Amino acid sequence: MRVTPVSRLSIWLDQHWRSAYGSYVEMRRRPLATMMTLLVIGITLALPASLLSLLKISQSMTDDQQQSASISLFLKNGIVNEKALRVAADLELLPQIDHVELLTSADAMDEFRSHSGFGDALDALDDNPLPNVLLIHLLTDNGSMDIKKLASELKQESVTDSIEYDQGWIERMQAITQAIRRAVQALGFGLGLAVMLIIGNTIRLEIMNRREEIEVTRLVGGSDDFIRRPFLYIGLIYGLFGALIAWLLVSILLMLVSGPLGRLAELYDTTISLSTFSLQALLLLIPIGISFGLAGAWLAVSRHLSSIDPE
Repeated sequence: MRVTPVSRLSIWLDQHWRSAYGSYVEMRRRPLATMMTLLVIGITLALPASLLSLLKISQSMTDDQQQSASISLFLKNGIVNEKALRVAADLELLPQIDHVELLTSADAMDEFRSHSGFGDALDALDDNPLPNVLLIHLLTDNGSMDIKKLASELKQESVTDSIEYDQGWIERMQAITQAIRRAVQALGFGLGLAVMLIIGNTIRLEIMNRREEIEVTRLVGGSDDFIRRPFLYIGLIYGLFGALIAWLLVSILLMLVSGPLGRLAELYDTTISLSTFSLQALLLLIPIGISFGLAGAWLAVSRHLSSIDPE
C-alpha cells in the first residue's frame, strides 16, 4: 500500500496529538504536584514581568512629558505686549520650536488672583509686578542637548529676564528608569534560568518514574525522538500554563495599583491604559514560558535519556 504525503502528515499529527494528550493525562494524575510546580513557575515569571510593566508605565508618563516639553521665557519689565508678540513670531521661526504662546502680565495676574486667594492684597498694589511670559512649545524630536543649547541661547537674548524648563527631572527619571530596566532584565534572565531548572528537574523525576516504560519502548525499537516527544510536551504545557498564571498575577497587580497610578498620571497631565500593558505582558509571557519549558525539557531529556539502556 502506497503511503501518500497526506497520510504521512495525518500519521505525524496523530502521533503528536497522542503524545500531547498522554502528557496532559500524566500531569493530571498528580494534580497537587502539578499545581505546585505551575505556581512556582508562574510566580517566577510574574516577578520580572510585573516590574517591566511598571517600568513601561513610568516610561510612558515621562515620554509624554518629554513630548510636551516647553520653556517658559520671562521677559524683562517694560516689554509691552506688542513687542512680546514680535519676539514670539521671531522665535517660531527657529527649527526647534513648534509654537509660542504669550501669557501677558494681566493674564498672569488674573490666574494668580484666582488660585492664590490673595485678591484683596493684590488690589492694593499700584502696579502689576508680573512680567509677560512666552510659553515656548518644543518639537517632539528635540534631544536633551538641543533643548539645553536652545535654553542657553534664549537666556542671552536682550529681552530675557529668566528662563525655566523642566527637562532636568525628566532626564534624571529616564536615567533611573534605564538603570532599573537593566537590573530587571538581568533579574529576568536569572529567573528564566530558574524556570528552566524547575522544569528540567520535574522532567528528570518524570523520566526516573517512567524508566521501565522507556526501557521497554527501546527494546521494541522505539526511537529517541519518539521517547523524547512526551517529555517535551510536558515541558511545553508547564511553560504555557505557568505563563498564563504569571499573566494572571501581573493583571491582578496592575488592577491593585490602577487607582494610585491613575492619580499619578493626572498629576502629570497624562493618561495610561493598564489594559494595554496587561496585553503586552500576555504577548511577552506566553512565548517566553513556552521557550523556557521546551528548553528545560530538552536539556533534561538529552542528559538523562542517554543513561537509560535496556539490559
